[in-house]
Amino acid sequence: FRDYLEIQDHIRSAGTLPLAGISELEPLFKKAAPDGAWLLPEELKDIRTSLEVIKGLGAVTDRDFSRRYPGITRKIGSLSDYSGLLREIDRVLDERGDIRDDASAELLSIRQETGARRKRARTILDGLVRERSLRGLFQDEPVTIRDDRYVVAVRAGGHAKIKGVIHGRSATGATYFIEPFELVEVNNSLAVLKKEEMAEEIRILKALTLSVLARKDDILKDLHTVAELDLLQAKALFARRLGCVVPEIKAGGGVKFIGARHPLLVIREIEGRGRAVPVDIIIDEGTKVLVISGANTGGKTVALKTLGLLTLMVQSAIPVPVREGSSTVYFKDVFADIGDRQDILASLSTFSSHLKEVKRFLSHARPGALVLIDEIGVGTDPAEGAALALSVLEAFKERGAFTVVTTHLNLLKAHALKDPSFKNASVEFDEKTLKPLYRLCYNVPGPSLGLSIARDFGIPSEIVERARKSLDDREASFLESIRSLEEERARLEAERKRLEELRFKREKALERLREDRDRLVQRAREKMDSIIKRAEDEAKRTIEELRKAGLREKEVRELKRTIEGLKEKNFLTTVKERTSYVPEPGDTVELSSRTKGVVLMVDSEERRAELAVGSLRVRVPYERLKRCTSVERPRKRDAPADLDVEAGASINIVGMRVDEALRSVERFLDHAHVKGLQSVEIIHGTGTGALKRAVEGLLRDSPLVKGFCVPHISTGGVTRVELR
Repeated sequence: FRDYLEIQDHIRSAGTLPLAGISELEPLFKKAAPDGAWLLPEELKDIRTSLEVIKGLGAVTDRDFSRRYPGITRKIGSLSDYSGLLREIDRVLDERGDIRDDASAELLSIRQETGARRKRARTILDGLVRERSLRGLFQDEPVTIRDDRYVVAVRAGGHAKIKGVIHGRSATGATYFIEPFELVEVNNSLAVLKKEEMAEEIRILKALTLSVLARKDDILKDLHTVAELDLLQAKALFARRLGCVVPEIKAGGGVKFIGARHPLLVIREIEGRGRAVPVDIIIDEGTKVLVISGANTGGKTVALKTLGLLTLMVQSAIPVPVREGSSTVYFKDVFADIGDRQDILASLSTFSSHLKEVKRFLSHARPGALVLIDEIGVGTDPAEGAALALSVLEAFKERGAFTVVTTHLNLLKAHALKDPSFKNASVEFDEKTLKPLYRLCYNVPGPSLGLSIARDFGIPSEIVERARKSLDDREASFLESIRSLEEERARLEAERKRLEELRFKREKALERLREDRDRLVQRAREKMDSIIKRAEDEAKRTIEELRKAGLREKEVRELKRTIEGLKEKNFLTTVKERTSYVPEPGDTVELSSRTKGVVLMVDSEERRAELAVGSLRVRVPYERLKRCTSVERPRKRDAPADLDVEAGASINIVGMRVDEALRSVERFLDHAHVKGLQSVEIIHGTGTGALKRAVEGLLRDSPLVKGFCVPHISTGGVTRVELR
């Protein structure tokens, strides 16, 4: 996971790693393994390109890169050096992948001789074409090659005038291809040279193939490392494009995917083809069966598919499009029956195909499995289907599996209302507009709204009303109870939003009151300071005048003491003013020395606050603090290049981004360990808790850390670390 974070940060700050051009080389090595086998130039060129990528990765890791990304640096540092093999390949192949003339002395000699022979053939042919007695016998392009031999193209009717070997005619019969007798010896020698050239090229390729095979194990090992980097980079690019995060995977508990979106819908949204509505998918620890109901086209199946796909992605270490704070458990198996598996050739109806899948799930389900079934119990009599579905869900529960189903069966909805191990969830639907909202509402079953949707699709109203009246009393009562629950839920949701809005307004009003109070106190203090300053100046002038008038020095000192006493009395008044401010954790405050800090904890009995001031922690009385009227977040910064770590040291990472904070903490721990310290403290604040969780993850993986803890409940913004 740390390597993934490093890749993610590198992409954000410097771009992607240069991985383009890597090929799958194992099939080529298998092809070249038998004795006497060799690789073709284009295949050797693919190997060369892959080796160049491996070489290029080594050029990325300068000193700054190694400091920021130690995990990636270790992987790249494990790659082998192929400079010698690359030089050998370049000596044989040119940029286009052709064998060079000077790949061997023998090949150079053969090709030079071939060039001379071809030049001799052209000279003979050119002389023949220019001969006056033969003018008009040749085609516009007289010189050509047939059967790897130089010939002339002669018009039909004149071929008898050319003495030589006829190699054929054109398809129309208008042209004869004749090898003049003068060229026979030259063409024969060219044919011999061509065979010699091919034999020499094969010998060169065999030798080069053996050189490549000698490094086969190194190359395959390095390709595996590069593939790991490529996979990490692909995940990071995927996460950036789709806005994905890595949820926490817990050993026990339930599933909490907050703001989950199906990746395909997110991609469609990115391409401007619709909107992916986030959905909260929550399975509490005590819930064994989640029953999702509600209107058709409301998003039940999408929610089911989203849960299944995101679960498999998380267990494959792929980031998923959910919000921070999401978590899940590790499922040992995932079974899914989604869609109509009807098969005419296999004589399987919709119901039979579902039964076949359910049978397979029941035979393999075990504790820790996740079972997803879309429209459980459909395709048969509703009463029998509902009874069978409920029995199947109970069986999955007894086997210790988590089961999520979508359904329109009221028996399952009703059972989920009374069995605490079952939970209802319904897809929200606007009955006025008959439009789905694609959100899940928990603890409330959803009406199918089949009659309302039928009316909206144009089914005559008298037919819809007749259907409504034909519902038996129990079914109608259940539907009415669901409708009442929906209305109550809507009312409670509206009330919750209203209370949330009132709470927000109240907090804003309190904030304004505090700011106004602090502003008034500040103005009064500034005015008082101004008055005191003027009084001091006036007193100094008066004392000077009295001294000039003959006042004795003893009386002057007595007068100064009297003025100092008045100033002290005024200071005490100011202190009383200041004690009216009671700090709270998270406040940004100013000390009397104009130094700013962040409140970590308060001790109301001793009226003292513990502050984070830079990388230090100090305890200060309330009366020495002044609340900053415009809160400034601490400036983000990395740890200094050379940390001066002493006993009892701490580091303040409040306000930093997670990646910056982790780098700073890692360097801080290194320096503390070198100094031989037994314990240090990390000040991360409370906030959302993301910074604290990231730090704890780093501490768990660090070989320098013996243990860590939060020393007191009131210092939740500080973690104490015991070093080895």
